[in-house]
Amino acid sequence: MDWLAPLNLTDFTAPEAGLLLGIGLALGIALGIALGWSIRAGIDKRDESAALKALITDLHLKRPLAPIEPQIIESAGDEARCRRSVLDARDRILETLAHLRTGSPNTDVLMRLAAACTLYLREATRAPELYQFALMDLRETMVDGVKLLSDGRRRVRYLSPGERPPGKTGKAGRPAKAGKFRYRRTPSRRW
Repeated sequence: MDWLAPLNLTDFTAPEAGLLLGIGLALGIALGIALGWSIRAGIDKRDESAALKALITDLHLKRPLAPIEPQIIESAGDEARCRRSVLDARDRILETLAHLRTGSPNTDVLMRLAAACTLYLREATRAPELYQFALMDLRETMVDGVKLLSDGRRRVRYLSPGERPPGKTGKAGRPAKAGKFRYRRTPSRRW
């Protein structure tokens, strides 16, 4: 109890004890708030990582973003499909913005990706025969953006936009093993 000697606890009066109790209570509340804030920040960071991972996967599965040798196209049938796909990608990018933390550095990247989608839509509308050239410009921006979004993150890895691995296709363009289940007989146990 010698360590209490400098405090001289025998001279405390009720107001001083109340002050000490108030300071302790304030410190406890501040510690609780700081702990809650750090837990919330961790949850927000995980939510942001999950949203970015889902976006990158979605862009990876967009076939119009696959690399091609662009050509001038006279018929605009494929252009309409690409337009719908880019509109969907832009909507997905804007939805992902809602999952970012306040002040996230990824906000600027997602805004650039959304602007690139809008630019593609304008260019493809003005000159539908040149839509493949605009699509490859969009792809270049998407690749750069996805690299920035996945750079240095444990949970968000890079997947190239539009380059999902080709698989063997079966009926209706589905992978050959899609929807097939193998029945494996297990030995019966008798009790």
